[in-house]
Formats: sequence, structure tokens, C-alpha cells
Amino acid sequence: MKRLKSLILLCPFVLTGCWSQYELNERAFVAGIYVDKAANGHMEISLSFSLPNRLVPSDLGGAGTTGKPYSLQSATGKTFTEAYKKIQATLTRNISWGHTRIIIISEEMARDGIRDILEFVLREPNLNINQTLLIAPGKAKDIEELTPIFERFPTTIPISFAQRKVTVDTTPKDFLETSNGDMIVGILTKKTIKMLSEGGKEGLFVSPGEMALFHNYKMVGKLDAKVGRGAFWLRNLIKGAEVTIKAPADQQLISLLVMDAHTKIRPSKKDPFTFNVDIKAEGNISESQSKMSLTNEKQMAQLEHVAEKQIQNRIKATLKSSQEVKADVFQFSEYLSWHKPKIWKMVKKDWPESYHEKVKMNVQVDLHIKRLGAENNSFWEKEKSS
Repeated sequence: MKRLKSLILLCPFVLTGCWSQYELNERAFVAGIYVDKAANGHMEISLSFSLPNRLVPSDLGGAGTTGKPYSLQSATGKTFTEAYKKIQATLTRNISWGHTRIIIISEEMARDGIRDILEFVLREPNLNINQTLLIAPGKAKDIEELTPIFERFPTTIPISFAQRKVTVDTTPKDFLETSNGDMIVGILTKKTIKMLSEGGKEGLFVSPGEMALFHNYKMVGKLDAKVGRGAFWLRNLIKGAEVTIKAPADQQLISLLVMDAHTKIRPSKKDPFTFNVDIKAEGNISESQSKMSLTNEKQMAQLEHVAEKQIQNRIKATLKSSQEVKADVFQFSEYLSWHKPKIWKMVKKDWPESYHEKVKMNVQVDLHIKRLGAENNSFWEKEKSS
């Protein structure tokens, strides 16, 4: 009994709560970070803040203002810390990184290198290292000017591209896990269009586009969107991927949706610089313009083979493009160091050259078409036969 009383008396001293933390109404929540290159080798940091006083409609007790529920504040500095502290000096609330979900870096800044940006992100304990990282042409902070149609904040749109796997989802953690700063990062495209939802007024439109190749934390090249799709296979990011092929029977188009895929990569036992890439995938028929019978097992096997060949070609084209700039963005060095540590020690120093000149892939794809959709064959073929 005495022991129980002692524990009860001790609880108030141990369970003191967050008495030293800022209250919610004293915080400025950062939704996104934009990094641009400034003059004299400095960087420009722009922080996107949500505005709580504009989030609640007036009929629910809010301020009832019609302005945007977000704001962008920018400052320049020799370092990330110097720039963001200048922003902090102008705010009435304390900057909070806990809700930051995306970092967008300008292409110009990316080509100079992002090591200093990653240094701050990885050192700051309140920043999530699993947040989305993307590249933007021109000024990165211009992304904040787009008009969110379905969402409330501009930052939500590029985040959704990564979440829905329409662009490669790269994070600061991915860079942290590399030994050479080689990585692939999605690039956004920007253009101005007339927006029907805004009465025909012109506005910024953002969509997923090319992919950036990084070597030693610097952007050194690009993959176009089509070639870049091979990256999704090598990084196990395939979900709902579209593959359109010509039917072997009549060369008409058939579209597949690959709903699930799993990729395994291992160095060959015979040649350590040759990597065996084994892919198992399942897909559905999404559309058919062909006369071929989708219930004919022999013809379906031929169709699967054609799709497998196209996937192989995509992956090989992606590898070739990365080798041209000596960027081991798929971390073949990690597979080599894990499976062949003695050989890795011998080539580690000159790995970029070895990757450029020696690395090859044997790609094996096993694709199984599971579902044909609601129809077995094209509906217009039924009309002809009726």
C-alpha cells in the first residue's frame, strides 16, 4: 500500500506534460519549402504557411475572410538557417516544421547541388525526412501561385503526384541512404492555361513531367517522362501503371493496367557487373481495339510476351540514360557491396567509371494478365457477329 501511495505521489512530477512548448496559437505551421538560387551564391528560402484564421468559415465561428488560406514568405541568406531566421524575425508566431510535407527545389539550385539543403533537413529534428522532394523549372516558389481547384493549398497538388505514383516519390531519407548522392527525383512542369473554374482567367498549371538524375548530390541530367517510367519498375513503385501495346494478331492497340509488381535485383554469379533484374507483375485489360480473342490462351500468352518485352525495353533505356551521366540512381553499388563485398572494395573508388562502362542488366519480366474487365472481347465484335 505504501508503495502504491509513493507511485501516485511521484506521477505529478514525471507526467508534467509539454509545459515548455509553444501553444498552438503561437505557432506558424510550414506546409511546404521552396528553395531557389539567389545572387552571390546565396539561397532564397520561401516558406508556405497555412493561415488558421482563414480556414474556418464565418458561419462556423471563423473570421469569414475571403482571402487565400495560405501565405508565402521569402528571404535570402548564405545558409538555410540564416534565410529562415530572417523570415522568423518578421512573423508574430514561431515557425513550426511539424506539418511540412514537401520540399521543392529549383532546377538551377539543383544543378549547383543540394547537399547544404539536405544538411539542414537531416539535422533539424522537427523536419520529417520522409517528406516529398521535387524539382521545378524556373523559380520553385512560383508553384505557390497555382490555383488549387480540388484542394485548399497549392502544396497538396505536387504531394499528390508523388503519393499516387505519377511521379517518382523521392525523399531526403533516400539521399541519406545512398553512399554517393546518386538519386532520381521527379521534375514538375509549369505552364499557363485558361482556367474554366476561374471564369476563363489565366493561371499556372502544374503537372508531373521529366525526372532529374543526381550524381554526388548535383543534378547532372534528365529522363523524359516515357523513359523515366522504367525507374518505377526498378524502385518497386509500380501501382496502376499503363502499358499500351500492339496485339500480335492484328497490330491493333490494347491497353493494360499493371496493378501490382515486385522487383528483385541481384548481381550475377558469373559476372559481378551484370545484374539480374527479376520482375513479377499482374495486370488487367483496360481497353482493346483489337479483334483478337482475349479468351484464347495461346493469343493471351503472346500478348503477355509483347508487354513483357516493352517493359524490358523501358527499363534498359532508363539504365542507359543514367549510365551516360555516371549517376547510379538505382543504387547498384549497394547490391554489389551487400552480395560481393570483396569485389566492391576493389571498385569502390572508381565506381562511377565502372558503372558507366561495365554495368549490364539481364531483365526478366513475368507478367500475368488476370482480369479482362466486364467484357471478354470488344463489344463491337459482338455487334458484327449478332
